[in-house]
Amino acid sequence: MKKFYLFLFGLITLSLNAQTRIFEGKIVDKTTQESIPFANIFDLNSTQGVISNEDGVFKFYIPKDAENIEVGHLGYKSQLFLVSGIKAEPITIQLETDEMALEEVIVTNKPINQILAGILDNSKNQLDKSIKLETYYREFVKINNKYSKFADGLIDFYLQPKRKTKIEANLIVDQSRAFQLVEKGEIEQKGKLDLSELDSFFDIQKAADGFFNYQYVEGIASNKSSERYDFELRSKKDHDGNTVEIIYVIPKPKVEDALLEGKITYDPVNKIVLDIDLKMSDKHKQHVKMRNVLLFKFAVHDIQIKQTYKYVNGKYIPSYRKSIADLHVKFGKQMDDRIMCISDLVVTNFNDNVTSVPKKDRYFKERSLYTNGMNFTENFWETNNALPLSENEERILQTLKSK
Repeated sequence: MKKFYLFLFGLITLSLNAQTRIFEGKIVDKTTQESIPFANIFDLNSTQGVISNEDGVFKFYIPKDAENIEVGHLGYKSQLFLVSGIKAEPITIQLETDEMALEEVIVTNKPINQILAGILDNSKNQLDKSIKLETYYREFVKINNKYSKFADGLIDFYLQPKRKTKIEANLIVDQSRAFQLVEKGEIEQKGKLDLSELDSFFDIQKAADGFFNYQYVEGIASNKSSERYDFELRSKKDHDGNTVEIIYVIPKPKVEDALLEGKITYDPVNKIVLDIDLKMSDKHKQHVKMRNVLLFKFAVHDIQIKQTYKYVNGKYIPSYRKSIADLHVKFGKQMDDRIMCISDLVVTNFNDNVTSVPKKDRYFKERSLYTNGMNFTENFWETNNALPLSENEERILQTLKSK
Protein backbone atom coordinates (compact mmCIF):
# COMPACT_ATOMS: atom_id res chain seq x y z
CA MET A 1 0.00 0.00 0.00
CA LYS A 2 2.84 2.39 0.87
CA LYS A 3 4.43 1.80 -2.53
CA PHE A 4 1.08 2.52 -4.16
CA TYR A 5 0.81 5.89 -2.39
CA LEU A 6 4.34 6.77 -3.41
CA PHE A 7 3.52 5.83 -6.98
CA LEU A 8 0.30 7.87 -6.87
CA PHE A 9 2.03 10.94 -5.42
CA GLY A 10 4.72 10.57 -8.07
CA LEU A 11 2.11 10.65 -10.82
CA ILE A 12 0.47 13.74 -9.27
CA THR A 13 3.82 15.50 -9.09
CA LEU A 14 4.59 14.67 -12.71
CA SER A 15 1.15 15.93 -13.73
CA LEU A 16 1.60 19.21 -11.89
CA ASN A 17 5.04 19.72 -13.38
CA ALA A 18 3.66 19.02 -16.83
CA GLN A 19 1.08 21.77 -16.40
CA THR A 20 3.72 24.34 -15.47
CA ARG A 21 5.95 25.18 -18.43
CA ILE A 22 9.13 27.10 -17.85
CA PHE A 23 10.93 29.38 -20.28
CA GLU A 24 14.44 30.05 -19.04
CA GLY A 25 17.87 30.94 -20.29
CA LYS A 26 20.26 33.81 -20.88
CA ILE A 27 19.97 36.87 -23.14
CA VAL A 28 23.09 38.16 -24.89
CA ASP A 29 24.08 40.65 -27.56
CA LYS A 30 24.42 38.72 -30.84
CA THR A 31 27.52 40.65 -31.90
CA THR A 32 29.47 41.01 -28.67
CA GLN A 33 28.03 38.00 -26.78
CA GLU A 34 27.82 40.23 -23.71
CA SER A 35 24.93 39.72 -21.30
CA ILE A 36 21.88 41.97 -21.69
CA PRO A 37 20.47 42.88 -18.27
CA PHE A 38 16.91 44.08 -17.61
CA ALA A 39 15.42 42.69 -20.84
CA ASN A 40 11.64 42.14 -20.78
CA ILE A 41 10.16 38.65 -21.18
CA PHE A 42 6.37 38.68 -21.25
CA ASP A 43 3.24 36.93 -22.46
CA LEU A 44 1.59 38.83 -25.30
CA ASN A 45 -1.89 37.68 -24.22
CA SER A 46 -1.67 38.98 -20.67
CA THR A 47 0.26 41.41 -18.47
CA GLN A 48 2.49 38.75 -16.95
CA GLY A 49 6.23 38.93 -17.41
CA VAL A 50 9.70 39.03 -15.89
CA ILE A 51 13.05 40.69 -16.58
CA SER A 52 16.56 39.32 -16.96
CA ASN A 53 19.01 39.88 -14.12
CA GLU A 54 22.38 41.63 -14.26
CA ASP A 55 23.90 38.56 -15.94
CA GLY A 56 21.13 38.40 -18.55
CA VAL A 57 19.61 35.31 -16.91
CA PHE A 58 15.81 34.88 -16.71
CA LYS A 59 13.21 32.32 -15.66
CA PHE A 60 9.57 32.74 -16.70
CA TYR A 61 6.70 30.47 -15.63
CA ILE A 62 4.49 30.54 -18.70
CA PRO A 63 0.80 31.39 -18.06
CA LYS A 64 -1.65 28.61 -18.86
CA ASP A 65 -3.27 30.24 -21.93
CA ALA A 66 -0.12 31.84 -23.34
CA GLU A 67 0.62 31.37 -27.02
CA ASN A 68 3.46 33.80 -27.73
CA ILE A 69 6.28 35.09 -25.53
CA GLU A 70 8.13 38.25 -26.52
CA VAL A 71 11.70 39.05 -25.49
CA GLY A 72 12.82 42.63 -25.94
CA HIS A 73 15.02 45.47 -24.78
CA LEU A 74 15.42 49.09 -25.83
CA GLY A 75 17.93 49.26 -28.66
CA TYR A 76 17.43 45.63 -29.74
CA LYS A 77 15.08 43.84 -32.12
CA SER A 78 12.46 41.90 -30.21
CA GLN A 79 12.12 38.16 -30.68
CA LEU A 80 8.86 36.21 -30.58
CA PHE A 81 8.70 32.62 -29.29
CA LEU A 82 5.79 30.26 -29.84
CA VAL A 83 4.94 28.59 -26.54
CA SER A 84 4.34 25.32 -28.38
CA GLY A 85 7.97 25.37 -29.54
CA ILE A 86 9.61 26.19 -26.20
CA LYS A 87 11.64 23.28 -24.87
CA ALA A 88 12.38 22.38 -21.26
CA GLU A 89 16.10 23.11 -21.29
CA PRO A 90 17.57 26.63 -20.86
CA ILE A 91 18.44 28.48 -24.06
CA THR A 92 20.66 31.38 -25.05
CA ILE A 93 18.77 34.15 -26.83
CA GLN A 94 20.89 36.37 -29.06
CA LEU A 95 19.29 39.76 -29.63
CA GLU A 96 20.35 41.87 -32.59
CA THR A 97 20.90 45.56 -32.20
CA ASP A 98 18.02 47.52 -33.66
CA GLU A 99 20.27 49.26 -36.15
CA MET A 100 19.02 52.58 -34.93
CA ALA A 101 20.55 55.52 -36.68
CA LEU A 102 23.16 57.52 -34.85
CA GLU A 103 21.66 59.66 -32.16
CA GLU A 104 20.63 63.00 -33.56
CA VAL A 105 20.78 66.07 -31.38
CA ILE A 106 17.43 67.84 -31.17
CA VAL A 107 17.59 71.62 -31.02
CA THR A 108 14.65 73.13 -29.18
CA ASN A 109 13.65 76.59 -28.03
CA LYS A 110 12.02 75.16 -24.92
CA PRO A 111 14.38 74.35 -22.01
CA ILE A 112 14.94 70.60 -21.88
CA ASN A 113 14.22 70.40 -18.16
CA GLN A 114 10.76 71.81 -18.90
CA ILE A 115 10.26 69.20 -21.62
CA LEU A 116 11.17 66.57 -19.03
CA ALA A 117 8.69 68.04 -16.55
CA GLY A 118 5.94 67.76 -19.16
CA ILE A 119 6.85 64.12 -19.92
CA LEU A 120 6.72 63.28 -16.20
CA ASP A 121 3.31 64.92 -15.77
CA ASN A 122 1.89 63.09 -18.77
CA SER A 123 3.36 59.76 -17.61
CA LYS A 124 1.72 60.19 -14.21
CA ASN A 125 -1.63 60.77 -15.89
CA GLN A 126 -1.19 57.65 -18.05
CA LEU A 127 -0.43 55.39 -15.09
CA ASP A 128 -3.49 53.80 -13.50
CA LYS A 129 -3.25 54.36 -9.75
CA SER A 130 -6.06 52.04 -8.69
CA ILE A 131 -4.42 48.69 -9.33
CA LYS A 132 -2.95 45.51 -7.96
CA LEU A 133 0.71 44.83 -8.67
CA GLU A 134 1.96 41.28 -8.19
CA THR A 135 5.66 41.54 -7.50
CA TYR A 136 8.86 39.86 -6.45
CA TYR A 137 10.87 41.99 -4.02
CA ARG A 138 14.30 41.56 -2.48
CA GLU A 139 16.79 43.58 -0.49
CA PHE A 140 20.37 43.39 0.72
CA VAL A 141 21.89 45.34 3.61
CA LYS A 142 25.61 46.08 3.72
CA ILE A 143 27.30 47.68 6.74
CA ASN A 144 30.88 48.92 6.79
CA ASN A 145 31.58 46.99 3.58
CA LYS A 146 30.13 43.68 4.84
CA TYR A 147 26.78 42.21 3.82
CA SER A 148 24.64 41.67 6.89
CA LYS A 149 21.07 40.82 5.79
CA PHE A 150 18.99 39.53 2.90
CA ALA A 151 15.24 39.16 2.48
CA ASP A 152 12.96 38.44 -0.45
CA GLY A 153 9.33 37.65 -1.02
CA LEU A 154 6.22 37.61 -3.20
CA ILE A 155 4.25 40.75 -2.45
CA ASP A 156 0.93 42.04 -3.78
CA PHE A 157 0.58 45.84 -3.71
CA TYR A 158 -3.02 47.08 -3.64
CA LEU A 159 -2.71 50.71 -4.70
CA GLN A 160 -5.23 53.51 -4.48
CA PRO A 161 -4.88 57.24 -5.22
CA LYS A 162 -4.67 59.19 -1.96
CA ARG A 163 -4.35 62.73 -3.25
CA LYS A 164 -3.55 64.18 -6.63
CA THR A 165 0.14 63.38 -6.42
CA LYS A 166 0.19 60.51 -3.91
CA ILE A 167 -0.85 56.90 -3.69
CA GLU A 168 -1.68 54.62 -0.79
CA ALA A 169 -0.40 51.05 -0.76
CA ASN A 170 -1.68 48.06 1.16
CA LEU A 171 0.60 45.04 1.11
CA ILE A 172 -0.03 41.32 1.22
CA VAL A 173 3.13 39.26 1.70
CA ASP A 174 2.30 35.88 0.19
CA GLN A 175 5.64 34.26 1.00
CA SER A 176 9.03 35.40 2.23
CA ARG A 177 12.41 34.36 3.52
CA ALA A 178 15.09 36.22 5.45
CA PHE A 179 18.71 35.58 6.36
CA GLN A 180 21.17 37.27 8.65
CA LEU A 181 24.64 37.01 7.15
CA VAL A 182 26.62 37.98 10.22
CA GLU A 183 26.58 37.26 13.90
CA LYS A 184 26.85 39.82 16.64
CA GLY A 185 30.30 41.38 16.69
CA GLU A 186 31.26 40.35 13.13
CA ILE A 187 30.75 43.82 11.69
CA GLU A 188 33.54 46.31 12.18
CA GLN A 189 32.24 48.95 14.57
CA LYS A 190 33.08 52.58 13.86
CA GLY A 191 30.84 53.68 16.74
CA LYS A 192 29.65 51.93 19.88
CA LEU A 193 26.51 50.32 18.45
CA ASP A 194 26.52 46.79 17.06
CA LEU A 195 24.63 47.11 13.77
CA SER A 196 24.54 43.41 12.83
CA GLU A 197 20.74 43.31 13.25
CA LEU A 198 20.02 46.62 11.50
CA ASP A 199 17.26 46.33 8.88
CA SER A 200 17.16 48.11 5.55
CA PHE A 201 16.38 51.82 5.75
CA PHE A 202 14.14 51.40 2.68
CA ASP A 203 10.48 51.34 3.71
CA ILE A 204 8.78 48.41 1.99
CA GLN A 205 5.42 50.14 2.41
CA LYS A 206 6.69 52.71 -0.11
CA ALA A 207 8.55 50.30 -2.40
CA ALA A 208 6.14 50.86 -5.31
CA ASP A 209 5.77 54.61 -4.80
CA GLY A 210 8.76 55.44 -6.98
CA PHE A 211 6.93 54.17 -10.05
CA PHE A 212 4.41 57.00 -9.60
CA ASN A 213 6.25 59.93 -8.01
CA TYR A 214 9.50 59.85 -10.05
CA GLN A 215 11.69 60.37 -7.00
CA TYR A 216 14.92 62.28 -7.82
CA VAL A 217 13.81 62.88 -11.43
CA GLU A 218 11.37 65.63 -10.49
CA GLY A 219 14.19 67.62 -8.87
CA ILE A 220 16.14 67.42 -12.13
CA ALA A 221 13.06 68.68 -13.99
CA SER A 222 12.55 71.69 -11.72
CA ASN A 223 12.94 75.27 -12.95
CA LYS A 224 16.16 75.80 -10.97
CA SER A 225 17.82 72.60 -12.21
CA SER A 226 19.44 74.47 -15.12
CA GLU A 227 21.70 76.15 -12.56
CA ARG A 228 23.16 72.73 -11.69
CA TYR A 229 22.76 70.64 -14.82
CA ASP A 230 23.30 70.75 -18.54
CA PHE A 231 20.94 68.77 -20.75
CA GLU A 232 21.09 67.18 -24.16
CA LEU A 233 18.06 65.94 -26.08
CA ARG A 234 18.71 63.27 -28.69
CA SER A 235 16.56 61.01 -30.85
CA LYS A 236 17.00 57.50 -32.21
CA LYS A 237 15.01 55.88 -34.97
CA ASP A 238 14.87 52.16 -35.75
CA HIS A 239 14.51 50.47 -39.13
CA ASP A 240 10.71 50.53 -38.83
CA GLY A 241 10.67 54.28 -38.27
CA ASN A 242 9.89 54.09 -34.54
CA THR A 243 11.56 56.83 -32.54
CA VAL A 244 12.64 57.18 -28.93
CA GLU A 245 14.01 60.35 -27.43
CA ILE A 246 16.65 60.51 -24.72
CA ILE A 247 17.35 63.30 -22.26
CA TYR A 248 20.93 63.20 -21.02
CA VAL A 249 21.47 64.72 -17.58
CA ILE A 250 24.97 66.19 -17.24
CA PRO A 251 26.15 67.83 -13.98
CA LYS A 252 27.83 71.19 -14.43
CA PRO A 253 31.56 70.70 -13.66
CA LYS A 254 31.85 73.84 -11.53
CA VAL A 255 28.94 73.03 -9.20
CA GLU A 256 30.42 71.87 -5.90
CA ASP A 257 27.68 69.49 -4.84
CA ALA A 258 26.95 65.77 -5.12
CA LEU A 259 24.87 65.62 -8.32
CA LEU A 260 23.26 62.87 -10.35
CA GLU A 261 24.00 61.94 -13.94
CA GLY A 262 22.36 59.63 -16.45
CA LYS A 263 19.50 59.57 -18.91
CA ILE A 264 15.74 59.36 -19.22
CA THR A 265 14.37 57.60 -22.30
CA TYR A 266 10.80 58.29 -23.42
CA ASP A 267 8.30 57.67 -26.19
CA PRO A 268 7.84 61.02 -27.98
CA VAL A 269 4.52 60.00 -29.54
CA ASN A 270 2.74 58.98 -26.33
CA LYS A 271 4.99 61.24 -24.23
CA ILE A 272 5.65 58.61 -21.57
CA VAL A 273 8.79 57.58 -19.72
CA LEU A 274 10.20 54.21 -20.75
CA ASP A 275 13.46 54.05 -18.81
CA ILE A 276 15.17 56.00 -16.03
CA ASP A 277 18.87 55.36 -15.40
CA LEU A 278 20.48 57.71 -12.88
CA LYS A 279 23.41 57.52 -10.48
CA MET A 280 25.61 59.88 -8.52
CA SER A 281 28.28 61.42 -10.70
CA ASP A 282 31.71 59.98 -9.85
CA LYS A 283 33.30 63.38 -10.48
CA HIS A 284 30.97 65.03 -7.96
CA LYS A 285 31.34 62.50 -5.14
CA GLN A 286 34.21 64.61 -3.82
CA HIS A 287 31.58 67.21 -2.88
CA VAL A 288 29.56 64.89 -0.62
CA LYS A 289 28.75 66.74 2.62
CA MET A 290 27.45 65.76 6.03
CA ARG A 291 23.95 67.08 6.74
CA ASN A 292 22.19 67.57 10.07
CA VAL A 293 18.79 65.98 10.75
CA LEU A 294 17.68 66.38 14.34
CA LEU A 295 20.27 64.48 16.40
CA PHE A 296 21.78 62.69 13.41
CA LYS A 297 24.29 63.62 10.76
CA PHE A 298 24.41 61.83 7.46
CA ALA A 299 26.06 61.99 4.06
CA VAL A 300 24.79 60.31 0.89
CA HIS A 301 27.81 58.78 -0.87
CA ASP A 302 25.90 57.13 -3.68
CA ILE A 303 22.42 56.95 -5.16
CA GLN A 304 21.46 54.74 -8.08
CA ILE A 305 18.02 54.40 -9.63
CA LYS A 306 17.05 52.09 -12.49
CA GLN A 307 13.36 52.21 -13.37
CA THR A 308 11.54 50.81 -16.39
CA TYR A 309 8.02 50.82 -17.83
CA LYS A 310 6.40 48.97 -20.72
CA TYR A 311 3.31 48.99 -22.90
CA VAL A 312 1.46 45.65 -22.83
CA ASN A 313 -1.86 45.23 -24.61
CA GLY A 314 -2.40 48.97 -24.67
CA LYS A 315 -1.61 49.41 -20.97
CA TYR A 316 1.21 51.56 -19.58
CA ILE A 317 2.66 49.44 -16.79
CA PRO A 318 5.47 49.73 -14.21
CA SER A 319 8.00 46.99 -14.84
CA TYR A 320 11.12 47.15 -12.67
CA ARG A 321 12.79 49.36 -10.09
CA LYS A 322 16.26 49.01 -8.59
CA SER A 323 17.37 51.33 -5.78
CA ILE A 324 20.82 51.65 -4.23
CA ALA A 325 21.63 54.07 -1.43
CA ASP A 326 24.99 54.33 0.35
CA LEU A 327 24.91 56.49 3.50
CA HIS A 328 27.40 57.53 6.14
CA VAL A 329 25.49 57.97 9.40
CA LYS A 330 26.82 59.67 12.55
CA PHE A 331 25.05 59.78 15.89
CA GLY A 332 27.28 61.08 18.66
CA LYS A 333 29.61 58.30 19.74
CA GLN A 334 27.02 55.64 19.01
CA MET A 335 27.24 55.53 15.21
CA ASP A 336 29.86 56.48 12.65
CA ASP A 337 29.06 53.89 10.01
CA ARG A 338 28.53 53.33 6.28
CA ILE A 339 25.24 51.63 5.46
CA MET A 340 24.30 50.50 1.96
CA CYS A 341 20.85 49.18 1.05
CA ILE A 342 19.99 47.57 -2.29
CA SER A 343 16.45 46.69 -3.36
CA ASP A 344 14.87 45.17 -6.47
CA LEU A 345 11.15 45.25 -7.24
CA VAL A 346 9.92 43.28 -10.27
CA VAL A 347 6.31 43.58 -11.41
CA THR A 348 5.32 40.08 -12.54
CA ASN A 349 1.64 40.82 -13.15
CA PHE A 350 -0.74 43.77 -13.27
CA ASN A 351 -4.47 44.00 -12.61
CA ASP A 352 -6.49 47.19 -13.10
CA ASN A 353 -9.81 45.46 -12.47
CA VAL A 354 -9.65 44.87 -8.72
CA THR A 355 -13.21 44.15 -7.63
CA SER A 356 -12.35 43.04 -4.11
CA VAL A 357 -9.50 43.62 -1.69
CA PRO A 358 -8.25 41.49 1.21
CA LYS A 359 -9.44 42.08 4.75
CA LYS A 360 -7.47 44.71 6.63
CA ASP A 361 -6.17 42.24 9.19
CA ARG A 362 -4.20 40.50 6.41
CA TYR A 363 -2.21 43.58 5.46
CA PHE A 364 1.49 43.59 6.22
CA LYS A 365 2.15 46.68 8.31
CA GLU A 366 5.88 46.42 9.09
CA ARG A 367 8.48 48.70 7.58
CA SER A 368 10.89 45.90 6.68
CA LEU A 369 10.22 42.62 4.88
CA TYR A 370 12.90 41.06 7.07
CA THR A 371 10.50 41.05 10.02
CA ASN A 372 8.26 38.55 8.18
CA GLY A 373 11.06 36.01 8.47
CA MET A 374 10.99 32.51 6.99
CA ASN A 375 7.37 32.23 5.92
CA PHE A 376 6.92 30.14 2.79
CA THR A 377 5.24 26.92 1.64
CA GLU A 378 7.38 26.38 -1.47
CA ASN A 379 10.70 27.50 -2.89
CA PHE A 380 9.01 30.57 -4.36
CA TRP A 381 12.36 32.00 -5.54
CA GLU A 382 12.61 28.97 -7.84
CA THR A 383 8.97 28.15 -8.61
CA ASN A 384 7.60 31.64 -9.30
CA ASN A 385 8.55 34.56 -11.52
CA ALA A 386 11.34 35.79 -9.28
CA LEU A 387 14.38 37.72 -10.48
CA PRO A 388 17.28 35.22 -10.52
CA LEU A 389 20.22 36.18 -8.36
CA SER A 390 23.33 37.24 -10.24
CA GLU A 391 26.46 35.12 -9.76
CA ASN A 392 27.82 37.63 -7.26
CA GLU A 393 24.53 37.82 -5.34
CA GLU A 394 24.29 34.02 -5.27
CA ARG A 395 27.77 33.83 -3.72
CA ILE A 396 26.72 36.33 -1.05
CA LEU A 397 23.58 34.34 -0.25
CA GLN A 398 25.44 31.02 -0.10
CA THR A 399 27.86 32.63 2.37
CA LEU A 400 24.83 33.69 4.39
CA LYS A 401 23.22 30.22 4.34
CA SER A 402 26.43 28.55 5.50
CA LYS A 403 26.43 30.42 8.81
